[in-house]
Amino acid sequence: MKRFLYFIFLTLFFTVSCNTAKFSLRERRILKKEYEKNIMPLMFVSNKKDSVILYKRSNFFNADSTDRKLNKLIELMYYTCIDSLNPGVGIAAPQVGINKRIIWVQRFDKEKKPFEVYFNTEILYFSSSKSEGWEGCLSVPGYRGLVNRSDTVVLKYDTFDKKNYIDTINGFTAVIFQHEIDHLEGILYTDRISDKTKILTEEEYKSFNKGEKI
Repeated sequence: MKRFLYFIFLTLFFTVSCNTAKFSLRERRILKKEYEKNIMPLMFVSNKKDSVILYKRSNFFNADSTDRKLNKLIELMYYTCIDSLNPGVGIAAPQVGINKRIIWVQRFDKEKKPFEVYFNTEILYFSSSKSEGWEGCLSVPGYRGLVNRSDTVVLKYDTFDKKNYIDTINGFTAVIFQHEIDHLEGILYTDRISDKTKILTEEEYKSFNKGEKI
């Protein structure tokens, strides 16, 4: 009987531990730090250690609104994304060193173009109709690339209300979602470009937009 009770205790202990230990030791260290203006350092593909994180598939997790570490990460990601010195239209957790399926996206398809956070996001459907568009990335600074993306996607995601949602997204906002969800899969936009002549430096991109020869 004692052995049985001990086994039950261990099972419960490890179950609780696994449910609450959402972040690795490395990730907890990142979240323990304080950052000036709440802006986290970004992971860059040019850095070997950073690239290991960027090319790793991110984990699904339980979106618990009482998790203080999770709430801190969400807030830090937001301020990092809207940094006036290096603003973006979206950001994914791997870009700040956390391999969890969390993204912020600016919803250009909504009134006032708000930033919204999404958990455990997946794309269920890609439209066959596609368009090419120029993309940049906070983790690939100094470059732009011409990427072919679906015009419409159907998403599945979680929120803090413990519900799972499905949504259809079109246009430029659909491109942002595809870009950020790629990050969760360990894919960078440059990986989507087979013709590397379609990847330009910022200076080349500016010249291209002015109609100058490159």
